Amino acid sequence: MEFLKVVIDSNILLRTLISRGDILRLIFNRKLKLFAPEKLKEEFENHKKEVLLKSKLSEDRFNLLLSLILKRIIFVSLDKYNSFILKALKLLKEHKKDKDFLALCLFMNVKFWTYEKRFFDLGLAISTKQISEQLKKES
Repeated sequence: MEFLKVVIDSNILLRTLISRGDILRLIFNRKLKLFAPEKLKEEFENHKKEVLLKSKLSEDRFNLLLSLILKRIIFVSLDKYNSFILKALKLLKEHKKDKDFLALCLFMNVKFWTYEKRFFDLGLAISTKQISEQLKKES
């Protein structure tokens, strides 16, 4: 089976937990392989209370959904993609907070599943719609 591999942005994860819907179906599509830097866990912890509140789920249901989603993501340690951090910083210029995500994309030679325009301008992003279309083609 051919897989579509992408690095997932924290914002995709946060919105998925809040709204669920179609993105949730994509996340659980077996043909999609999701990767993220370990930093995603840290970013999520910083926003967990806010996301739980906005999701309108009970804490138990929220934690269950979160654990299922996190099991779908392959977390990559910094030592694997560290040699791409400098290149990521140069590409990002003043927007340094996503350096780990971009460095991982460069290391793996995959697209970044994000909503942020700057990554589309760099030609390094893939949208939810593009992922959906690609997975449909391969069905």
